[in-house]
Amino acid sequence: MNTQSNKKEDAELLRKEAGQLLDNHRNTIREQAEEMLGKSGTDISRMSATDIEKLLFEFQVHQIELELQNEELKRTHQELGASRDDFARIYDLSPVAYLTLDAEATIQKANRAAAQLLGCTKEKLVNKRLGKFIHPSDQDNYYLFIQNLLTGKGDPILVAKLVIENSITVNWKCPGFTVIGCTRPLCPHYSHSTYVELHGTVNKNSNDDFQLYLAIQDVTEYKCSQETISCLNEKLEGKIVEQTRALVESNRNLTRKIEELEYSKRQVREREAKLNAIFNATIEGIITFDTSGIILSANAAIETIFGYREEELIGCSLNKLIAPSEKKKSGSSDLQNYLQTGVSSVIGLIREVDGLRKDGTVVPLDISLVKFSIEGISYFTSIIRDVSLRKSQEHLEKAHLEELAHVSRACLVGEMGSGIAHEVNQPLTAIANYSQACLHFIETKNTDMEHLGKILSKIYQQALKAGQIIHHVKDFVSARKVLVIETHINTLVENAVSLCISGLKHNNIKLELDLAQNLPAVTIDTVQIEQVLLNLIRNSVDALKDSTQKNREIQISTHMKKAHQIEVKVSDNGSGIDEAQKEKILNPFFTTKPTGMGMGLSISRSIIEAHEGVLSFRSKPGEGTTFYFTLPVKEKANEQQ
Repeated sequence: MNTQSNKKEDAELLRKEAGQLLDNHRNTIREQAEEMLGKSGTDISRMSATDIEKLLFEFQVHQIELELQNEELKRTHQELGASRDDFARIYDLSPVAYLTLDAEATIQKANRAAAQLLGCTKEKLVNKRLGKFIHPSDQDNYYLFIQNLLTGKGDPILVAKLVIENSITVNWKCPGFTVIGCTRPLCPHYSHSTYVELHGTVNKNSNDDFQLYLAIQDVTEYKCSQETISCLNEKLEGKIVEQTRALVESNRNLTRKIEELEYSKRQVREREAKLNAIFNATIEGIITFDTSGIILSANAAIETIFGYREEELIGCSLNKLIAPSEKKKSGSSDLQNYLQTGVSSVIGLIREVDGLRKDGTVVPLDISLVKFSIEGISYFTSIIRDVSLRKSQEHLEKAHLEELAHVSRACLVGEMGSGIAHEVNQPLTAIANYSQACLHFIETKNTDMEHLGKILSKIYQQALKAGQIIHHVKDFVSARKVLVIETHINTLVENAVSLCISGLKHNNIKLELDLAQNLPAVTIDTVQIEQVLLNLIRNSVDALKDSTQKNREIQISTHMKKAHQIEVKVSDNGSGIDEAQKEKILNPFFTTKPTGMGMGLSISRSIIEAHEGVLSFRSKPGEGTTFYFTLPVKEKANEQQ
């Protein structure tokens, strides 16, 4: 309804303006005609009929012209009205807001877009000042814009922010929400304000009053886009600066890491060169092989040990370097079993095996094995040492030890000569007595042959006893090779004690035996271990024979020390060993006896160590001394393995 009434008002206004223009035109023509008639000075009363006819004719012509002009004016008026109606419709339906203001910037006229933009009807906008719709922050710019329009100075364009209740928020999705991480509530450019761009011009109406014509366009979205782009540029510049700084720092760190890596590479190369030098310079052979026993690498010492060059061994089986006889032993089979089952029985242990040289000769070796992995694949490295020289040296040392032990036994028998003679003399005396008794029985009549047979049997037993003593002494003293047999330690203790009984009785020494029962057998050289026992017993006898103590005692005991060791102790309650003597008592040629050589304990320790045992002692001055040694039980050790 408002639109139709506005259209009627506009049409009525156009008709009034057209009628006014027509009346003005008529008045102008009449005035011109009267002026022309006055200038001509013609008096109609004095004119002739012909002149009057001509004049009437001219009037008729003018009348026709006037009618034609009137028709033209009517047609023009109609066209002008139609154009005015079209303009009114275009003006009202234009998407661009249009306002007409007076010199005081009061709204005189507005189209539909302006009413929608400002949130009021067109009727309510009339006679309102446009400044009331401008945000306070843009008031100064607005009034300067109006002043510039009125004076014809400055820019006729203004971008301002409106203050209206029903402003529509632009649905602008800022890329900063995802690119930079901004949040909508904290965004300074996210608001409910509406931005407009005003284009103005000024004109004077028929009353010579100023009229301002404004075209207003909603640029909220464009303004938000511009501010958002500016904000994004600023933040992106900051982010680029930050990322550039981070990249510079990262580049600096990367450069430092590259330098560290280069330094590490140099160290690795130097270490590798050093290890290669050590690898090829070491006297031990080093072989690396896989889980199938295939040789992958070998150092230069392998050629010295086996006579094979590295290229001759790579790709070959490790068995190529093992002597055929060795492959039947447990050491080699343990290695093969480990390579097949992975059960550790040789890793980290040193094994003695016989190797096979290129020329077919056998070489004694010590082999140790280690396992390592590279990228999940297992490999083995074997350290191989040629022990030919050591074996030869051990053989010489054993021969020397046997010679020393033989001399020591001879000296020991010499020192025990009176006791041994006494032991031999007893069965000889018994034989003489039993022989005399036999002669006596033979001379008598009615000889009791049964009783005579018993006496002869006793003579035979005493003769055997004397022979055993002499044979025992002969075996003990004679030079011999090491003979390792399985025996019981308690038997050796009893044999050694039997050779010392006379000395114990002569010096009034009490002997106490504490021998554990059911001890396992040991594999030893019985003569050498008996020699150790005799040395220890003789030392205890020597420590007690000059003692003023009434109760002289020697105690010999045997027991299991560990699962694989038997311990033998020889203790006395003599004067003991002082601190100065403790440091030297086991050294060669050190003795506390006036006529001793100082070799007994040294040789005894060497014998025990050769049997993989330990000989030691403990002593307190005035309380006595205890010497003890251990012997391994090899059978049980093997079973445990």
